[in-house]
Amino acid sequence: MSRASVREALRTLELLGIVETRAGGGTFVRQVGPDDLARPLQSLIARGHSLPDVIEFRGVVEPAIAALAATRITAAQLDELHGLLIAQQTKVAAGQSYADEDIRFHEVVGDAAGNELLTTMLGVIWDVLRASREEWLQTNARAHASLEAHHRIYDALARHDAEAARKASAEHIRAVGEGILKLLGGRNG
Repeated sequence: MSRASVREALRTLELLGIVETRAGGGTFVRQVGPDDLARPLQSLIARGHSLPDVIEFRGVVEPAIAALAATRITAAQLDELHGLLIAQQTKVAAGQSYADEDIRFHEVVGDAAGNELLTTMLGVIWDVLRASREEWLQTNARAHASLEAHHRIYDALARHDAEAARKASAEHIRAVGEGILKLLGGRNG
């Protein structure tokens, strides 16, 4: 490999923020945080990946996060989730949107997993799905189904049952994903 090729590769890695060059000192690998690793994912999604692909990604990652959370969740995080469930229930009963509480519920589960890289990557996906999730929650039946799923996830987390948390999360993500695709597909077809 030629020196010119190596220099070009190093320049590319520097532009990506993976390495840094210090005058007179050489080239060093930077300490990379989760946000640095999420940028390429944001770029990929911005290039127009399909909604089914984005939902499938969520279906793979979020159940794993729930399983990790079941083994690591704290009493304070369980208390926050319980409070969010009460707020969600109150809003559903009043016919109000609870999209903010829905997002926070999933964020707390992510935080409880204790893996910043996974939750950062999933945060990118949540941003992409935000509008469709809000629309999905607008009917009473769907809001009730989502709330029931959150209760199943919470119950599994409270028991520190990783497999039950994984299963409850997978069922929830599958149902919401299918519902969103059906809702949006009905508009296009």
